[in-house]
Amino acid sequence: MFNQLKYLLIIGVVIFVGCRSNKNVIPRNLEMIYNPASSTIRPELRVYNTSDTSSLIVMKLNAGELLYNQANPENKLQARVEVSYNVYDLNEKDRLVDSSKLTFNFDKETKRKSYRMEIPVSSQKGFDYILEVITTDLNRKSKQYSFLHLNRSSEKNIQDFLCSNRINGDLFVSNHYQNDTLFRVNYYKENPDSLNVFYFGEVHDIPAPPYENEIIHYNFLAYDSSWVLYTDSIAYELFKNKGIYYLTTESKPENGYPLINFGENFPWVKSPEELIEPLAYFGVNDSIYESDSTGSLTKLAVDNFWLEKANNTNKSRELLKLFYNRVMFANFYFSSFVEGWKTDRGMIYIIYGIPDYVFKSDEEEKWIYNPVDLGPGYSFTFKYHRNPFSINHFVLDREKLKSTGWNEAIKVWESGEVYYYQK
Repeated sequence: MFNQLKYLLIIGVVIFVGCRSNKNVIPRNLEMIYNPASSTIRPELRVYNTSDTSSLIVMKLNAGELLYNQANPENKLQARVEVSYNVYDLNEKDRLVDSSKLTFNFDKETKRKSYRMEIPVSSQKGFDYILEVITTDLNRKSKQYSFLHLNRSSEKNIQDFLCSNRINGDLFVSNHYQNDTLFRVNYYKENPDSLNVFYFGEVHDIPAPPYENEIIHYNFLAYDSSWVLYTDSIAYELFKNKGIYYLTTESKPENGYPLINFGENFPWVKSPEELIEPLAYFGVNDSIYESDSTGSLTKLAVDNFWLEKANNTNKSRELLKLFYNRVMFANFYFSSFVEGWKTDRGMIYIIYGIPDYVFKSDEEEKWIYNPVDLGPGYSFTFKYHRNPFSINHFVLDREKLKSTGWNEAIKVWESGEVYYYQK
């Protein structure tokens, strides 16, 4: 669904997968991993388990992000992409269980929007892995490194279900669902005649400021409604509301596959409601609703909010643009079973911007804001949160926080300036 993000550029960085202990944070700075202007290619990736001993990397590349030239025997305009991967066993420190390198050639086609690749990798049921994928545009010499959890330790999980386009058979590279998509879902060991669907309505909660110890507790069993989906005659009209649709062979929402409907604009925020929601971090939502004299919420109320902050039309446009760019990129990087801007990482990313240092292990991320290395700066640690609905959800470790600078950052935004950490 992200194939329209033609201008997204994500850095490729090198990471060495350490041991499972949270204490062994990887001592290598990945400061550009969440910088959207640091690379020229941005593959979308997903992993599916296809047997008890193998998995499949499904990759989609935006055709417009690749460089084409005629330096090939056929003298055609052609892109050359190299994909290499490493599979590390998390049950045994650093053990490399599979590795390979492949090259793909793509002829330039005027109407082509994307290219797809499917790459088999070795994995053994009963184990957990980290998958490192290095994607290189060989014509441009531009790389991106991607890292995914590969879960084989649970009996059934998200990656055990193959979700595909019912029309052309393409496997999904995202479980973020849009209303015009006809889908099919199968468990890799069988093709069930029916699945139970558990619907969870849209999540409206947002994280509290980082200095507060209050965290959001999600109830993964408290569904709003349920029904039986028959795989040969899916009632797609039942999937049009925003929220989570959890598909499983079980009698309760576990060991299944989530289809998540964030709305037609996702990952962008375009409607007045979508534009106002992230402003909750400033505590101004109610006042914006009340200030709209039209009787219905309009984008003008949002524009007036930013104009009041900046006291200048051009400056307010720039302020608005940069703020909502951060919101959109938060959706792109951090979305799980909730939109990325509603997650702890999304909150910090929106208010503080791109971290100066990022350290990763398989179970946590540590972000540091301190561009000139003077003093401790602001440090945030996010713990990987295992749950049945996502493999990309991290929770801020609030107990370790000392100084956050949250109030100072909010004051900068409210003064009409974009916040960047400065010592």
